[in-house]
Amino acid sequence: MSEQQQKAPDVIGNDWRTWGRRLVQHLSQTRSTLVQQNGEESASENGTIMWDRANLYPVISKSGNFREIVVKNAIPASSVGVAGDKAGLISWDASYIYVCTASHDGSAHIWKRVTLVGGSW
Repeated sequence: MSEQQQKAPDVIGNDWRTWGRRLVQHLSQTRSTLVQQNGEESASENGTIMWDRANLYPVISKSGNFREIVVKNAIPASSVGVAGDKAGLISWDASYIYVCTASHDGSAHIWKRVTLVGGSW
């Protein structure tokens, strides 16, 4: 297996910090540094991550196009959401994972959630 194809480190136990450091080290060895999109890039290779300076969000190449990597920090206050919410947003807290399924229109229930169940598995 070449260095470019090495598997990312597995999570061992509950030590996410150690795993995070190992993952960052793995990515630094197998992927180039995050770069800013300047309009001359090609999305021909899937998995290229860049910063879109015009739209101010991260993008990833997939199927010949750069697509927004959706990040949401706050959990939705209701299933209707707020202005700016759009399909693909994902959020979570200690109890649920929330997925936005449509753009906010003020009345439709656009957020779905699934309960997280804990314990060892």
